[in-house]
Amino acid sequence: MDALYFRVSSDRQTAENQFADLLQVAEKDGSGRDWNRIRQLLSKCIQEEAAGDRAVYSVNPKVVSELAVRGIYVEQGRSSRKGSKSRPLFQQMKKDAALRKFDRLLVWKVSRLGRDMREVISTVHELSDLGVTVVPVKSQTGPINSTMGKLLWAIQAWFAEMENEERSEAIKAGQARAMASGKSVGRPRVIFDRAEVVKLRKAGLSWSQIAARAGVSIGTVRRAYQALTAEPIS
Repeated sequence: MDALYFRVSSDRQTAENQFADLLQVAEKDGSGRDWNRIRQLLSKCIQEEAAGDRAVYSVNPKVVSELAVRGIYVEQGRSSRKGSKSRPLFQQMKKDAALRKFDRLLVWKVSRLGRDMREVISTVHELSDLGVTVVPVKSQTGPINSTMGKLLWAIQAWFAEMENEERSEAIKAGQARAMASGKSVGRPRVIFDRAEVVKLRKAGLSWSQIAARAGVSIGTVRRAYQALTAEPIS
C-alpha cells in the first residue's frame, strides 16, 4: 500500500498544492481504499484565516487524525530547529512504517522529508531499512530504493533546496526594493464570484464542478460557501 506525506514549512503556503500530484499516483496502488472519502477529508483538512492582507493556513486536527489512520499524513507550519520532533504527523508516519502498514511513501519532493541534508539522508535510510521505498512524484529520476540511490537523492534534494533558497532571497530582496519605492508587491488575491458558488451549490453541482467553473481549488470554493452561508460542509 502507498502512504502519502504532505508538508509545507510555512503557514503562508498550503499543502493543498501537493494533493493532486500524489493522489494521481496513489489511486493506482490497488489497495481498495475509499478515495472519494479521502478526497473529501483532504478538502476539509486545511484551514485558511486572514492575517492582515494575506492568508495563513493551518490544519484541522480532527480531520488530519482521520487521514493519518488511512495512511495520509498532512502537516502545515514553520520549520523548527527541533527538526522532526516538531512534526507529529512525520513521527506518526515513521511509526506506521515500522509497523509495516505501507511499503511505499509518496512525497511531492524528497526535501519534504527533512529541513536539511542530514535529516533527509537519515529519514531515507531509516525508511529504506524498514522496507519502504520513497517515491518523490515531482522528480524525473524515480523512486529511492537502493543505498546509492538514497544518497544521490538526498544530495540532489539538498542542492535543489539551496538553489531555491538563493532564488527566494533574490525575490525577497526585489520585493523589499519595490516596497521601499512605494510599489505594490505580492501575488494578487484570487478573484471569483463567491455568491455564484452558493448559487451553483444550491443548484446541485458538486464541489469539483463548481471549482472547475470558478477556476480555483475545491478547498477554496468550500470555504467561500461556508463563509457566506455559515452552513456545515458535507
